[in-house]
Amino acid sequence: MPRDFLTAPSYITFILANTAALCSAAALLGGRDAEARFQRLVDDLCVTSSMTSRICRELNALEDLLALEHVDDLDRVEAERFASIDPGDPVVDEICLLLDGLREARACEVLTDA
Repeated sequence: MPRDFLTAPSYITFILANTAALCSAAALLGGRDAEARFQRLVDDLCVTSSMTSRICRELNALEDLLALEHVDDLDRVEAERFASIDPGDPVVDEICLLLDGLREARACEVLTDA
C-alpha cells in the first residue's frame, strides 16, 4: 500500500522535498551507482509504510556519501570523484546543507519515536 504523505516522517518529507538536489549530489559524489541507489531509496520510501532495515541501511549510506566518509579509501569511487571537485564550487555548500538537513530530519524522527 502506498505511503500516506500527510503523516510521513520528517526524513521522508526532507528527502522528497530535496530529491533533485540529493540525486545530483549522489551522482556527483558516487557516480551512476550511487545515483541509482538513491533512486531506489526514493522508490522504497514512496511505497513502504514503515522503517525497514533496508531503508535504514540506505539512509545510512546516503548520509555517509554526503559526509564524505569514504573519500580517503582509494579503492572506492568516492575518492576519485571527490578529488575532482573544486572546494570553492558552490555545490560544496549545497552538499553540506543537504547533509545537515538529512541529519536533522533523521534526528527528529528518533526523538519522536522515543
